[in-house]
Amino acid sequence: MTEAMESFQEMICSGFSPDGITFIALLSGCSHAGLTDEGCRLFERMKIEYAVSPTVEHYVCLVDVLGRTGRIEEALEIVKNMHFKPTGSIWGSLLNSCRIHGLVPLGEAVAKQLFELEPDNVGNYVMLSNIYASAEMWESVRTVRELIEKMGMKKEAGCSWLHVKSKIHTFVAGGSNEFRNSSEYKKVWKRLMEEAGYVPDTDVVLHDVSEETRAMWVCGHSERIATMFALINTGSGMPIRITKNLRVCLDCHSWVKIVSKITGRVIVLRDTNRFHHFKDGMCSCKENR
Repeated sequence: MTEAMESFQEMICSGFSPDGITFIALLSGCSHAGLTDEGCRLFERMKIEYAVSPTVEHYVCLVDVLGRTGRIEEALEIVKNMHFKPTGSIWGSLLNSCRIHGLVPLGEAVAKQLFELEPDNVGNYVMLSNIYASAEMWESVRTVRELIEKMGMKKEAGCSWLHVKSKIHTFVAGGSNEFRNSSEYKKVWKRLMEEAGYVPDTDVVLHDVSEETRAMWVCGHSERIATMFALINTGSGMPIRITKNLRVCLDCHSWVKIVSKITGRVIVLRDTNRFHHFKDGMCSCKENR
């Protein structure tokens, strides 16, 4: 984000005028970098200094900037005072903030707005279910999942893929049993776990199941299987590039950091939210997932 702000300043000094797209990029960057105050200042500068009228996309970014860092009341005030009706994207940003900060009653109210605007968007139902699961409200979780089933919707399965030796290799959460039971996989997995002293964070498994089952499920997430495949089938020192169709979970994020440190590999993981560049046990997102 530092480089982006420097480029923005160079752009201004060179006599170029920023447009709405410029500010969407900057505000989005502030959101993912956790730069709340800087994002709010940019929003005001956009209106006052550069006479750029805020669009829905700008408000989505601003609400996200505030919500991610827990300034929910300010985000709600922004939504209340907008000159147009909140869109699904704005409510969706607020619902994600409720998920991050465990705000159940507000999450329910926001989800109700989304269900009216986007009745067929299964992602909204899944996010509300996850909010309930994080609060261990298992009966509410079951109610939402039954509603999803009744409406004929299906949750998208976690899937990751990577390019190795001129082929695209795809992995699904809980799948690839033959590969995961191979002696080579077990050997590499054991070495990584022993060196790291890793213990799975089973809180990320949002199901009412035993601790053993939770550990098994989290270790079977698609990005882990893809990472293991790359470690086994690519040369030592080669960067690993993986794409995932969902957001990387918190424990997988921690695990990949550990793997990058132990193996000395650079691992680039692209999820639905951003690029994560793992190197020497650190991630470029600085925990602002």
